[in-house]
Amino acid sequence: MKSWFISDLHLKDIKERNSQILLRFLLRLNSDPKSNQLFLLGDIFDFWLSDGRAFQNKYQAIIDEILKFKNNGGNVYYFEGNHDFHVDIFWTKKYGIPVIEDLAYFKIGNFETRLEHGDFINPHDHKYLNYRASVRRRWVETIGHLLPSFFLKWLGESLSNKSRKKSKQYTINNQNEIKQMIRTHGETVYQEKPFDLIITGHMHVLDDYVFSANGKSVRSINLGTWLHKPIALRVENSSIDWVVLD
Repeated sequence: MKSWFISDLHLKDIKERNSQILLRFLLRLNSDPKSNQLFLLGDIFDFWLSDGRAFQNKYQAIIDEILKFKNNGGNVYYFEGNHDFHVDIFWTKKYGIPVIEDLAYFKIGNFETRLEHGDFINPHDHKYLNYRASVRRRWVETIGHLLPSFFLKWLGESLSNKSRKKSKQYTINNQNEIKQMIRTHGETVYQEKPFDLIITGHMHVLDDYVFSANGKSVRSINLGTWLHKPIALRVENSSIDWVVLD
């Protein structure tokens, strides 16, 4: 069984380059769905709230391939990010694809694995943590059902563009600091519950790091972002490798 991990694609339009790369990747998985499983670790779309009425037609080709994969025997798991939330009403209740809001542990190949979007990698970013807590309140989901879809689409894309302008320069200027945050996070949460491998996203910095804990090697991986390079992590048995999809 091959396990695939992608995150932070931030897709905005089905015609854009990364959307087409994702479609080709999904077609590849659909050639043998029962031998593959797919973990979507958040921010797949640049904005998706609630049942996604504003976005379903926009991304229908991608949705169709994900559902085809699932219906033909492939396992799919969707982790909410900070650009896609309250999405269980669409993916789970409508199509039976599990949505995970925070974190989860899986046996992936030969590895006990912790998976999460990565919201808590920077515990000092109180502004972001407050935002995260706010958008996950139940009334936000209710508003998502009530407001016109065109307004949600406009609002979400406007907020995403503003957020990206602020975060892009920070990421460029603080690569080493961000990598250290990712690594410290892995070492810290290992103490909560041991694992062999932790896979995260969110920080938009590709990082692959091994640390020692209780006499064994533990691997911490951050998936980076497709805004830099369309890349997937593949785990099979004891093998972990990167696959550039471009």
